Parts: sequence; C-alpha cells; structure tokens
Amino acid sequence: MTNCIIIDDEIYARDSLDLMLSLYFSDRIKVVGKAISVKEGVQMINDHNPDLVFLDIQMPEENGFKLFNYFNQVRFSVIFTTAYQEFAIKAFKVAALDYILKPVSPEDLNIAIKLHEKRHLSGISLESIEILVNALNPGSLNIGKIALPTFKGFQIEKINDIMYCVADFNYTRVFTVNGGEVIVSKQLNTIESLLPEKLFYRIHKSHLVNLNYIKSYNRTDGLNIVLENGTKLVVSVRRKEDFLRVLMSRY
Repeated sequence: MTNCIIIDDEIYARDSLDLMLSLYFSDRIKVVGKAISVKEGVQMINDHNPDLVFLDIQMPEENGFKLFNYFNQVRFSVIFTTAYQEFAIKAFKVAALDYILKPVSPEDLNIAIKLHEKRHLSGISLESIEILVNALNPGSLNIGKIALPTFKGFQIEKINDIMYCVADFNYTRVFTVNGGEVIVSKQLNTIESLLPEKLFYRIHKSHLVNLNYIKSYNRTDGLNIVLENGTKLVVSVRRKEDFLRVLMSRY
C-alpha cells in the first residue's frame, strides 16, 4: 500500500482528488493527510513519512516548488497537479517529473500512478526540481540540463554536453562529449522533442546530432559529417538540402 499526502490550497481540488483515489485506487493508495499550504505539507510529511505526494504548484503563500527547500534529501515521490498548459509540458518532461493537468481526471490519475509504480522511486532529485523551475521560467538563463530516464532511474546531463544520439529500437543511446554513453528508455523521437531544435538536428532516422560539434562535412560520397570526436555519420538523402541550409545559417 502506498501512503500519500495531498497538498493543494483549493478545497475542491483536495477533496475531489481524495475522492478519486478512494473510488478507483483504494487497494493501492491510502491518503494519510491533506494540507492547504507548503508549511502544513512539510509538517505532514515529517509526521507521516509518505511514499508519494500530490503537489499543487500555484499556491498563494509559497508555491509548490518551495516545498523542496525544507528537505536536504527528498525521500518521497511527487506527482505535480498543475494548471500549467501545453507550453509547460515539455518542461516537466525535460525534468523527468510526473504531472497531471487540472482538472484532474480518473484517466490521467491512473496513468500517473502507473508511472509512479513502474519507476519504484524512493525519492526525486533536487536537481530535477531545479531543472523544472528553470525550464518553467521564461527569463531563466540556466535552462541547461535534462534528466534522461534510464533503466535504473534518471541521469542528469548538461544539454550542450550531449554530442549525438542514436536510435536503438525502443531505446536511445546518448553520447556525451566526455566519451560517456547513456542508454535511455525512450525512443529517439521523444528525446528529439525534449532537446532544443535550434541546437540539435535529425540528420537521419537513426541519428540526432548537436550542431555545435560538427567538425566537417563531405559531399563526395553522398553526404557525411564528422564530429569533433572523430565519429562519422551519414546524412540521409531526404534531409540533405535542409540540413545544409540549417548548417550554413549558423555561420
């Protein structure tokens, strides 16, 4: 049984989520507390040591992100309940954090709970929270990291340290400038949607490259590029003209 706490300043939101959990998930989820503020939520977390927290972001006294300032280590999983719309969904995905858009529906709740159960997380990274906060802030100058989902959890990498990505069936191999390789449990299409399109280009159905690390290209035999680490990759015929246009526009 998963013990959870709901933190939301709106009584309707708290009670409706509590009702849905009791109607559809009573055999898996037990609500042990409902808080109206971050301050009250911190006290409940310390008292009940929950496995999971449903956390609203937009609250009057302190927004939901302030909750993490009270903990040196987050030992509980979090599902954000938020009214942020489509423009912010990418930010949650970049930070690899779970969320439900308000108004919460049983279907969305079911998906979020299944993800929570599948990941078996004992907590979340404070760095992931920082990534999310920066990505949600249009004026931020520090939107520079991504949390990559792996088989064991998540690995946080600087976006510009990602040199190129290679599709591997239902997974993606991410290669970094320091020679590292991360096996990501997402398809290349998903990784492409999370990375900034001005920095990364899909040169082939199987290859996504960071344009900053292209050292040279060769037209003599089709079109090949060489990256700064010596890796040679083929540009597909279909993408050749657009790729050269994008590449030339940078210089």
